[in-house]
Amino acid sequence: MGEIIAELMPLFADSFIRTWHVARVRRRLAAGKSVRVPCSARSDRPGWQHAYVNGKLGITPGAVKVTFGSRALGRIELPTGGTFHEPEPDTWHSQDWAATAYQPPGGGRPVYLQVDSRYLPMVHVALADPKSQQKV
Repeated sequence: MGEIIAELMPLFADSFIRTWHVARVRRRLAAGKSVRVPCSARSDRPGWQHAYVNGKLGITPGAVKVTFGSRALGRIELPTGGTFHEPEPDTWHSQDWAATAYQPPGGGRPVYLQVDSRYLPMVHVALADPKSQQKV
């Protein structure tokens, strides 16, 4: 019985902590403060690895760029105002996270992002329509 409880504890703890962090991110964005969202990303663009890399998206409401930071890649800026497309389901990094393909403005190769599905609407707004997040 103790083994089963020990295996279930991380699942419940992760769910609780992730739910708390999502609520905190929503509150901070609504207040006009910057946030970091856990994310995995990959792209065929120069300077990126061709495999998914774990990192964080640095989102500042109303900013013209969102930063993807990771230990492997450092900090890479993504211009906002692009569009979202269908993901590449055959090469997902984690089946538990929602995937999306972001096409930055001006063309070029897309950036494939995976985040917990509870963060996905915030990521879509931050990248596709950052002006809607600006504090007046």
